[in-house]
Amino acid sequence: MALMLGLQAPRVDAQAAEPSPPAPQPPLTVEEIPPSLLEVPPPAPARMIVDEVTALGMEKTLPETVRAYSRLDAGDSITEEELLRVERRLLATGLFKEVRVSTQATGEGRVRVVLQVEDKASWVVAPTFSVSNSNIGGGVLYAESNLWGRSKKFAAALQVSTAESGLFVGYLDPNLFGFPPLRLSFEGQVRSDRVEEYRLGASQDEPEVARRTRLNSASAAGELSVMIAERVRVGAKYRLMLIDAQAPGTDAPVTEPAFEPGAAQRDTSLRLFVGVDTRQNLHAVMEGLNIEGSLEFSDPGVWSNFRYKRFGLLYRHGLRFFEEHNLVLRGEAVAGLDLPFHQELVVGGNSLRGFLYRQFRGDTRLSFTAEYHFPLFTVKSLSFRGVGFSDTGLMMWRTLPEDKLLRDVNGRVVRGYLEEAEGGLDGATLAQGLGVGLRLYLRSIVLPLVGVDVAYGVNSGEFRFYLVAGVAPG
Repeated sequence: MALMLGLQAPRVDAQAAEPSPPAPQPPLTVEEIPPSLLEVPPPAPARMIVDEVTALGMEKTLPETVRAYSRLDAGDSITEEELLRVERRLLATGLFKEVRVSTQATGEGRVRVVLQVEDKASWVVAPTFSVSNSNIGGGVLYAESNLWGRSKKFAAALQVSTAESGLFVGYLDPNLFGFPPLRLSFEGQVRSDRVEEYRLGASQDEPEVARRTRLNSASAAGELSVMIAERVRVGAKYRLMLIDAQAPGTDAPVTEPAFEPGAAQRDTSLRLFVGVDTRQNLHAVMEGLNIEGSLEFSDPGVWSNFRYKRFGLLYRHGLRFFEEHNLVLRGEAVAGLDLPFHQELVVGGNSLRGFLYRQFRGDTRLSFTAEYHFPLFTVKSLSFRGVGFSDTGLMMWRTLPEDKLLRDVNGRVVRGYLEEAEGGLDGATLAQGLGVGLRLYLRSIVLPLVGVDVAYGVNSGEFRFYLVAGVAPG
């Protein structure tokens, strides 16, 4: 009993165990209150329920086409800010001179959306003309950008020039089944190319032609793509080409063929691509970002006589300043594996101003272009805009066969390199051109009119002139 009493737990006073209340704190002064607590959140934008979408003002475009591009339907919930995006979306189709989106009240919190548009002239038959230091030619173009009032596009062009001549036909449905995210296109070409290979080096005042080769071809292609959430485009393109190479001319130093003559060969390829694309062309100004990755391959599995691959990464970005000023950036990285002569990468001319048309060749290309467009003056609906630009290009062959001959799956030579050609960075060509130009746009039609550029080749110290009237096929 004594032992049990000795182990008895001590008595605890419950009131004594309660903690004492904290001492009162003085209130915060205004200077001590965090700024985030003083900010009043902006009111949420008022939302409206769409009862009806009405399209007015069209002469050719069907009302359902306008409504499809607006991406609005009865029952949608919208704000005034979203209506501005609808207006820009319609302008970016290129079909309309003017667009105005407004609402009419139909009840408390409910509206009718009115899409007021004015059609552009949708078709044109026009001569085309292009002039550069190594390529002069012209032709005729027919283009329709709003077939049946459903925004389907068709173009046919005949072109004759010193470098390439042929017939081009193309069809584009950017609104397949009335669904703008889905796009389908077909194109076909019959052409004859006079391909000139120049002595290596970008510093030549008058680049020397080492070899001239005639390539005749006929091709057809189809492309299907889908836009997801107005940002991500995914698609595939299948192309079938018949290529016929002729013996090189005897008016140049090198007479060994760049492509072994013989029976026409079938070049078939499948191109897969995915990218982010938020670009919008608002009259003469381009806004938004495009980043795209692609893989193209050709082998017997896609019914081809060739076996090659091409990987590409493309960057395009348009920035608007001061309402009508536009900075347009374009960068590209392309790498090919076992490219035959007719699929080899080229740069020069309009793709690298300051140098000759297709002056540089290789299987790897890095390029970057920056253009700053700005308004000069306007005469009625004709706009004159200036442009300053910088073009930079790096071209090379990564590796070359020891015998300087590349063969297809049947052993036929599909690329005979010049003796002086060298693989790797030691044989790379880096070239830059700087210049200014003039652009003419007519607000009432879909197509631009004239582009004129004068470029200075930094490597060669030569000035070169470029003129394009009309639209190049493609």
